[in-house]
Amino acid sequence: MNKPKSITFETRYGNIAALQWGAGNKSKVLALHGWLDNAASFWHLAPLLESKDMEITAIDFPGHGHSAHRAPGHNYGFIDYVMDMQAVIKQVDQPVDLLCHSMGAAIAVMYAAAFPEQIRKMVLLENIGPLPPYQPGKAVQSLREALKLWDKHSLQHKRFYPNIDQAIKARQEATPMDSDVIRPMVARGLCETPQGYHWRTDKRLRLRSFFRMAEQQIQEFLAATTVPTQLIIGEPRTKALQYPMFDERLKALNPDECLKISGGHHLHMTDAKQVARAVLKFLS
Repeated sequence: MNKPKSITFETRYGNIAALQWGAGNKSKVLALHGWLDNAASFWHLAPLLESKDMEITAIDFPGHGHSAHRAPGHNYGFIDYVMDMQAVIKQVDQPVDLLCHSMGAAIAVMYAAAFPEQIRKMVLLENIGPLPPYQPGKAVQSLREALKLWDKHSLQHKRFYPNIDQAIKARQEATPMDSDVIRPMVARGLCETPQGYHWRTDKRLRLRSFFRMAEQQIQEFLAATTVPTQLIIGEPRTKALQYPMFDERLKALNPDECLKISGGHHLHMTDAKQVARAVLKFLS
């Protein structure tokens, strides 16, 4: 398996790190990871696509992996990630194919709706929009709770791991999968210090959003998406997609292809070969 090349996109918001497989190959694919993951979540899938003359560039969103964190005093509003995506898209060959998981998929559908001419095809893994949406009647309560959390947050790291294996065990509690599968993503997400390893991810990522989009807005973006789209979800349906408006969102998006593949929320890691076959068939 060829190891990826490390590259960096310089943007006005800070440097965005990335891993690139198959540099120079004909078909260009931009891969977007999920919340609290990083570019190495595509470590198992990308080489299978690289072998079919694809160049896969997987970025670390700000606050994740090796990318810069937001400036002091700033938070991680969801819409800001769409701006980060725009900054990267401007620096790659267009139109580009998108390969997006979870949070990355939610970001992708919004950008693709706004700039379909920049996207050739789009593969969404395990998500079709921001979650959770605004809940009518709870705007004030939600803002109050978010502000209280923001007011007392700290960026100081308090938990350290003596080695990578211990960090893997900790991540497996939230994301159960074999250690060999999760190791590349965990290793990229760690920072080594004299006290041990701590997570590179910005602690502000765990704070609550101040504002959330209304479901009507989300479905408007989905309905406006004209880019040929493939949706791949785990079977049985994972907890990440067990929300009341899923069927309505699916109808609004109306993807060109909707596949169910045996696997969990991170099926592109645990079942990379199955996912690769489906993605290759759609993107060819």
